[in-house]
Amino acid sequence: MYYKGYEFLIRALPLVPEAGLVLGGRGPLTESLMGLARSLGVQERIEFTGRIAERDLPFYYHACDVFCLPSVEQSEAFGIVQLEAMACGKPVLCCELNNGVTWVNQDRVTGLVVPPADPVALAGALKRLVTDTELRQRLGGQGRQRAGREFTVEAMVRGTLSVYRTVLAGTT
Repeated sequence: MYYKGYEFLIRALPLVPEAGLVLGGRGPLTESLMGLARSLGVQERIEFTGRIAERDLPFYYHACDVFCLPSVEQSEAFGIVQLEAMACGKPVLCCELNNGVTWVNQDRVTGLVVPPADPVALAGALKRLVTDTELRQRLGGQGRQRAGREFTVEAMVRGTLSVYRTVLAGTT
């Protein structure tokens, strides 16, 4: 999908020799992304997995050190994959889209946020997370807590009931 920004993440990879990338999914941009990886000499550090079955996603989240959502357009309005990664205790790296993406992943709380379409900024944040174990663990732990506190079915029910009570009480 055009708004995912994978090309910027691939362009960041040469600047972070400590990192490898697992890129799930398959679509019309896959071949051009593979070509970009070859042209940058990072194809050996990227695994293009193709489609990942829903039941297998937790294995991938648990296997990674950092989850990156490099989306560049507001079409990426929330990024539920961020919550899935956070629930697995992984820090999230995403781009500031001024929408729900950074409402979910809070900068320096559950992960890091960088400007969109900026491979240098992505590389800097990725390098920081890859090389700083304490930061990675702290952000991942806080992400797990946030996911469990704010994004469970129970939390959504409580929030919905609170809105109903406020409206019914006429105290909007």
